[in-house]
Amino acid sequence: MIDDHVRAEIDALNQAADLALRSEPRTATARSIRRHADDLILELREVRDWAHLRHLREKTEALRVEALDYAQAVLLRRHVLGDDGGAAEALVIFLCERAGVPAHVVIAACARSESYTRTSDMLRLPPSPDAWHLPVLAHELGHYVIREVGHVRDKDERPLLERADNRHREELIADCYATYALGPAYPLSCVRLRIDPDEVDLTGPSHPSWRIRVHTMTEMLMAMSDKHGRTYARAVEAMIAPAWTALTGEEGNAVREDRAHIPAAAVFDLLERHLPRARYEPGGMVGAAERALTGEERRRPGITPAHVLNAVWRLRLDGGAAGETGVRALAMLARGG
Repeated sequence: MIDDHVRAEIDALNQAADLALRSEPRTATARSIRRHADDLILELREVRDWAHLRHLREKTEALRVEALDYAQAVLLRRHVLGDDGGAAEALVIFLCERAGVPAHVVIAACARSESYTRTSDMLRLPPSPDAWHLPVLAHELGHYVIREVGHVRDKDERPLLERADNRHREELIADCYATYALGPAYPLSCVRLRIDPDEVDLTGPSHPSWRIRVHTMTEMLMAMSDKHGRTYARAVEAMIAPAWTALTGEEGNAVREDRAHIPAAAVFDLLERHLPRARYEPGGMVGAAERALTGEERRRPGITPAHVLNAVWRLRLDGGAAGETGVRALAMLARGG
């Protein structure tokens, strides 16, 4: 009886992996899915009891979902309805280049909340996210960067991964990276669009509370300000702190000590040592991006996707984000800034 179940699992896994491979056979992602499927099939062939089968079923189901999501992402990109102008993909390429890691990341449309899966290095995003929601992509990519960034002296070390010794700390490091790479645009996107005020202190099995997360993001901006100038601190004072007050009614964002909490300053030091090119530097380019988005002047060389995302948020907060602003922002992002 159990043999029949094992054969059914193997057949279903083969079908899903083959579908991913047929969708786009030359990609590292498709080959990775097929390789993981082959490893699971070897384990399934050794199953002798139901407990072992139930354990493997969780793995095979997760991999089938990834394979089907990947095939869907490939097919959707080929269809006009799935064409978002490439803004998300261009942002991934920009962030990976700045972090010095390969852009072996696939973006898949999903109806659920954003997520990253390590097996196939897949980022799941809602279809065609607008420019104001798009900064969350940097957080999900942070989970990839945490594992890919090697030590400057020893390629076998993983300095960020060593700090991510539990799920909450990994989430906070991903928050630190997203803030480091995109500046105020990431915490603004979280506070203004993602947080339910009644759930500010809610802690889950995989995520710390939003209070701790936002506190960590602002700590990161203040650490950046201490070393690189008051621009980052002014963003906290003028944009993020007022947004937090409007959301919660609180003047500050005090947090109690938590074992999972990781000091942003420690992560900042690691990022400065290992991927300083990833740091968001506003310069005068955010203003130039604003003027390009409002049609006041032509797009200027030197504007990056990070500048565009911060510009659309500044326009939104100033009440200058008209309907066409988001469309222009996605078009600029697709061109790399």
